[in-house]
Amino acid sequence: MRLEGAGFLVMIEALRRDESFRLTPLWLMRAVQEATGLPWMEFRDGLLEYLDDDLRPLVPEGEFERKAEELLARHVTREE
Repeated sequence: MRLEGAGFLVMIEALRRDESFRLTPLWLMRAVQEATGLPWMEFRDGLLEYLDDDLRPLVPEGEFERKAEELLARHVTREE
């Protein structure tokens, strides 16, 4: 989804709707780490602190998406 341009909040909502995935902060960190290689500490310090316990943004969505893009851009590249 990320490679197709989906925002991070769209990805969280997709996981929330996926009945086979238990959406918790820990499982989200694990999924992101497996998909992108983003270390847990970077995820926690760079994104998780901007989400509430239900993984909804504590800051305006645009601000959160900018932070997510900046962090994930270092770990996810488009395949040519």
